[in-house]
Amino acid sequence: MAKVIYEIEMTPENAPMIDQVNRLLLGEGYTEEAPAKTTKPAAKPAATKPAAKPAATKPPAKPAAKVEKETPATDDDEMSLADFKTAVKKAKAEHGEDFTTATLVANGAKAGDPLGRMVSAIDPNDYADLVAAFVAGPTEQAEEAEEDDFDDEEEDSSEVTADAVKVAAKAYAKEVGRDEAKEIMNDNGAATLTKIADCSAKQLQAMFKAFTA
Repeated sequence: MAKVIYEIEMTPENAPMIDQVNRLLLGEGYTEEAPAKTTKPAAKPAATKPAAKPAATKPPAKPAAKVEKETPATDDDEMSLADFKTAVKKAKAEHGEDFTTATLVANGAKAGDPLGRMVSAIDPNDYADLVAAFVAGPTEQAEEAEEDDFDDEEEDSSEVTADAVKVAAKAYAKEVGRDEAKEIMNDNGAATLTKIADCSAKQLQAMFKAFTA
């Protein structure tokens, strides 16, 4: 008996064909079998989480700008007001307030003002001279004043006669003017030339000094 033999390779792709052949050959007695299990597709690789982004790093803080404190340009040789105030306080403590204020008044401060206002009234260019006066103290200044008084006494003690004053007055009137000469005489108690003889020695001295200056 002749036979026809078919060979069908059992693969997932040939499963439908194998099923049809079995139906034709076996008829109703064919119990359909589940087609050959196909091989499971390769499992998908587990999804990997994307690599975590590196934590954002803050840019390095900029160094704080160094603020240089500006100092006013001053001359090293010029004394500051603060130094002068210190010298005034020292003079007041060592020599007394009267001496200190008198020295300030003699150099431009207004008498009767508070000490602080007196200090502010002084010209900065005079600070060094006043400090030197403070250091010298009242003794040296008093001695200088006494010397000045002594010189004045010597000058005043020189004998001036009325006749000498009259001669000086006439010369002054001729050179400067009669009105000017009369003004000097009147200021010293002599209305006329003849009245000069009645003047005191001090008046004679003052007139003679004015006429011969």
